[in-house]
Amino acid sequence: MKKLLSVAIAAAFAATSFSAFAQKDVATKSGGEVTNKSGQAVTTKPVKERQKQGPMPKMPKQAEAPKKEPMQKSNVMTKDGKAVTTKSGGDVSSKK
Repeated sequence: MKKLLSVAIAAAFAATSFSAFAQKDVATKSGGEVTNKSGQAVTTKPVKERQKQGPMPKMPKQAEAPKKEPMQKSNVMTKDGKAVTTKSGGDVSSKK
């Protein structure tokens, strides 16, 4: 089902791009030619051809980052240098 839907969408895009590519002259609904202020016929700009790019260069693999040493437990201090305590009065230390 998904494949059928993707094929239908691809066909719709292809038809749209083909009709946009084929359109060169601009016309009114009644089929008359459209002109600019100076009286010249209005046409769409030609599509620029894109240059094909070669294959993308492969990026070198990055070196593995050195492993960080685990943080050791330490006492938590206030700005004044005093020990921090919990509400119940126990000492506080870092989790790791």
